[in-house]
Amino acid sequence: MKTIGIIGGMGPAATIDLYQKIIDQTPAEKDQEHIHVIIDSYPQIEDRTRYILYGGINPSLKLVESAKRLEASGAEALIMPCNTAHHFAKDIERAVNIPLIHIVKCSAEAVKSRYPETKKIGLIATSGTIKADVYGNILKEYGFETVVLSEKIQNNIMDCIYKGVKAGKTKEYSPLFQQCIDEITALGADLLIEGCTEIPLLMPYVKTNLPVIDATYELAQAAVNYALTK
Repeated sequence: MKTIGIIGGMGPAATIDLYQKIIDQTPAEKDQEHIHVIIDSYPQIEDRTRYILYGGINPSLKLVESAKRLEASGAEALIMPCNTAHHFAKDIERAVNIPLIHIVKCSAEAVKSRYPETKKIGLIATSGTIKADVYGNILKEYGFETVVLSEKIQNNIMDCIYKGVKAGKTKEYSPLFQQCIDEITALGADLLIEGCTEIPLLMPYVKTNLPVIDATYELAQAAVNYALTK
């Protein structure tokens, strides 16, 4: 099997969630049948959204540092449990000689294969991901439209991510997140994409009748498939 390298720490809880999903999706009956995963949990990588919105230190320097460290440690493919960080995907790909499995492409493929009738997608993501259009262009290539969220909804989503999950107060912010889900649904979304790796940690506390694509789950499945393909 191939070795997978995780550029992690963005944040630590999202990294744990990704690794748990890799374990859950691996068809193993004993320890030795699980895939070899190297995790570089590097929380000191500068905030991706802050850089995109306001400038400052470019996080791509530490992202590339992590990628090179993982490649030198034997990783044969890279994954990142941070959607916003994929704005810097090309910088990483240019710096190493191993592939980066792209979380957005995994998500788009999942929508296309399982919910091909989808027209309008409610993307739940950071303001950095939205501004950098990390999802927009790829979803358009697959024929999907992204619902435009109001500033209020987007700000509330950011509070749920930063003041909620990243601050260790996930459950406390779940009522506000439920409000966000309801408002996105009212805007005509046919499907929701959890386009931030903190969002899956909020989803168990809310309800929705819409189909939901967990980008972290799709990335984990792609990583497992890659690792087990000869």
